[in-house]
Amino acid sequence: MPAASEEDWDDWVAARTPRPDPADETPPDTYWFVGGPLDGRVRTRPAEQEAPAVVRHVHLHGGPKIVHHYDLHEVAGHGGEYRLREE
Repeated sequence: MPAASEEDWDDWVAARTPRPDPADETPPDTYWFVGGPLDGRVRTRPAEQEAPAVVRHVHLHGGPKIVHHYDLHEVAGHGGEYRLREE
């Protein structure tokens, strides 16, 4: 078999790699923010990626910077809520 160019190789791999079945894909986890400046925002991340336990939000508004921390409260198997930490 003659050597393949990158384009040939990509075509060969694409033609021989089975397409994933959408039914087999794991939906992303959903995370809601509760309280503070991020209240009501929703973020998603792939289910296989571990979510951080704490999210830090820095608000710059022309005055002193304001830092808020959100702690993760998990919801079994579906993501969770990031709740504003009372400091």
